[in-house]
Amino acid sequence: MWEVIAANKRRSIWLVLAMAALLSGIAAAFGYAFGGTQETVLYGAFIGIGIWGLLLVINMLGGENVLLASANAREVTHNEAPQLYNIVEEMRIAAALPAMPKVYIVNNPVPNAFAVGLKPERAAVSVTTGLLQRLNRDELQGVLAHEIGHIANRDTLYMTLAGVTLGAIVLIADFGLRMLFWGGMNRRSNNRNGAASIMVIVALVFAILAPLVARLLYFACSRQREYLADASSAQYTRYPAALASALRKISSEQDAKDAPVNHVVDAMCIINPLKAAGSSTIFGTHPPTAERIRRLLSMQGHFTAESSVH
Repeated sequence: MWEVIAANKRRSIWLVLAMAALLSGIAAAFGYAFGGTQETVLYGAFIGIGIWGLLLVINMLGGENVLLASANAREVTHNEAPQLYNIVEEMRIAAALPAMPKVYIVNNPVPNAFAVGLKPERAAVSVTTGLLQRLNRDELQGVLAHEIGHIANRDTLYMTLAGVTLGAIVLIADFGLRMLFWGGMNRRSNNRNGAASIMVIVALVFAILAPLVARLLYFACSRQREYLADASSAQYTRYPAALASALRKISSEQDAKDAPVNHVVDAMCIINPLKAAGSSTIFGTHPPTAERIRRLLSMQGHFTAESSVH
């Protein structure tokens, strides 16, 4: 399992670098479209990286709080939610996290949960009131172990970096397209030669496709991380059947109209509230729930046999 975690980290680094290269490419393409010189290409790339860096700094300083606030999450103490707090602490010990994650509750009847945090020392776990009402203790432990697994495996760090990069790409693409259509079309049509006009078209195509490619990269790694967090939950609790049962309940009670989070956080939830069944397509943020349940139940035999030996 540790080899899988290490491989996932390496893959994540390459995916973030690929998204960063995509960001630089689209910014450079717009630089050429607006200026047509080598200098404007470099300026465009520099501005793109600058926007990415600014968004990254903002998220590094307080990205967790922004995400939690966007979900209307409220921090709770041990006295307010003793069982929830105790389970998070148990799973924190099982995962050997260096610090206790903060615990939040979202007042929403739709059951779900998510974790945020750029590093284990600065992490938080959030659950909805619907989750607390519908799951028994074992199921709740399985869900919280899954979220703690995301923190321990540094998935929350990757999702933040990838999300910021994706956001920067979408922002630059949207701004560039608006400038191309409303800014200097007449000037370009009068002053550009045929080759330059072709490059403008290339920039337009790049601007349209780059956000889509970036999303596909983001979704692909997100799906693999859900499987790994499920395996981490099984390792921490020694009872993967509990998480399988929880996933059944959660997926069957999702309602997109009353989703507890917005589009920024939905990919971080244990089940995407907009696609409760998961997706086997390249556009899915989560793997199919049925496949996750099948894998968890297949692990149960291992832990049952292990317990009988001891």
